[in-house]
Amino acid sequence: MEGLFYLFALSIIISGVMVISALNPVHSVLWLVVAFIGASALFILLEVEFLALILLIVYVGAIAILFLFVIMMLNLTGLEGTDRSNYLPAGFIIGIVFLSEVLILQTRISTVESYRNSNWNFMEASNIEVLGRVLYTNYCYLFILASLILLVALIGAIVLTHDTRVKIKRQDIFIQTSRQLWKNN
Repeated sequence: MEGLFYLFALSIIISGVMVISALNPVHSVLWLVVAFIGASALFILLEVEFLALILLIVYVGAIAILFLFVIMMLNLTGLEGTDRSNYLPAGFIIGIVFLSEVLILQTRISTVESYRNSNWNFMEASNIEVLGRVLYTNYCYLFILASLILLVALIGAIVLTHDTRVKIKRQDIFIQTSRQLWKNN
């Protein structure tokens, strides 16, 4: 089990390096998909199945594919002629900050272990069952509010993209479903 963890962690690190070092943007997106799949495998090893599935569905199934479509639609060519050395100091600083945050969080693992050893009823159920219980009991109204906000956003997107020009050919559902009118036309 520990060997699998290190294998997936190494694959995430290698694919992350390949995301930022690949000259072709399409290859960068494909390496990003590999990184997401590796992270999902790590979540499965940590027995957090819901996050693993959400990571696959949302990030690999939607966002990475959206990136790929945008890159293909914009017809971006490779970045062979660009100089990337000016990004190195900023990337190094961000890496140092990230490493320090990981080390700080690693020192606070003992507090997490004390929470894990407490008597929670959640420890006997699966992660998805616990999430469902909490989401549909404690946060029921917030869940309904979030769904209504998403519904309003969906309707707003449809209204904003709806074109009312006369020259556009439209379907007439009444004519399509009516047998007598269909035969006369």
